[in-house]
Amino acid sequence: METVKYEKIVHSSQIPAMITILRKEEIHHFFQNDLFIPAHWHRSIEVSLIDHASVVLQVGKEKTVIENDFTCINSGVVHSLWGNSYDEEVHCIIVILSYDFVRKVYPNIDDVVFDLSIKKDHQDLRLLYQKLEKLYLHQNETTYLSIAACLLEILQCLLDNYMIPKDKTMRNSAKNQEKIKKVLSYLHDHYQEDLTLKSMAQHYSMSPEHFSRKFHNYTGRTFRDYKTNYRLMKAYDDIVNSDSTIQDISQKHGFLNVKSLIKAFSENYGETPLKYRKKRQKKA
Repeated sequence: METVKYEKIVHSSQIPAMITILRKEEIHHFFQNDLFIPAHWHRSIEVSLIDHASVVLQVGKEKTVIENDFTCINSGVVHSLWGNSYDEEVHCIIVILSYDFVRKVYPNIDDVVFDLSIKKDHQDLRLLYQKLEKLYLHQNETTYLSIAACLLEILQCLLDNYMIPKDKTMRNSAKNQEKIKKVLSYLHDHYQEDLTLKSMAQHYSMSPEHFSRKFHNYTGRTFRDYKTNYRLMKAYDDIVNSDSTIQDISQKHGFLNVKSLIKAFSENYGETPLKYRKKRQKKA
């Protein structure tokens, strides 16, 4: 029997959230030519501020263009994200609230969702995120207390202004998402193997055409593109932080051959893996 895994978000024992500040340098480092985060999910609640950038957020089958605004991902929801554009002043504040923390302070969290479309103006959240960023970037040994208090303010703002009860449609959508979670979990567990569209379709008792259409609807990518991007994401750390040969890395992460890894990497990062590694090592 297959089990559905969620992405495990590691939170600080003192701060009940994962907080990340991204500017152009960080984004350019990880997503040079194709800012794409493959479809995934986690129990935590993710609310992030995107400034001076335009992204496409896909949740289930629905795609939303977000420009200079917030993204909101509810617990357990399959989502993917890719960039339209960003400029020199790009600035992202990513906040992933611990599910256990949220449930502890608001036990009914599984019966509701947050919907930011309720309000057009998110100035209330924006002010809190600006406050959080200042605290996060200028920490001392006790700042974690102020950060935790600010996270509670953010949660209260979400509960007071953006919370709606789960309706029947949402619960049915959640059931459909469980199906794609099983597919993605299987793909992530077996990405190093020779997975084909035909073999995946057979595994889930679908025709290749039906499987291909469903997969694209829920991930925003073809099965082949998603598989390549996922393999590349897993191979990136070995390329940058190890002395392994590109041949060994390509075999380890399921690429057909060295050429296919070099091609995928060059298309995403603008140069070959070895050139990229040498440049990173020189900078370090």
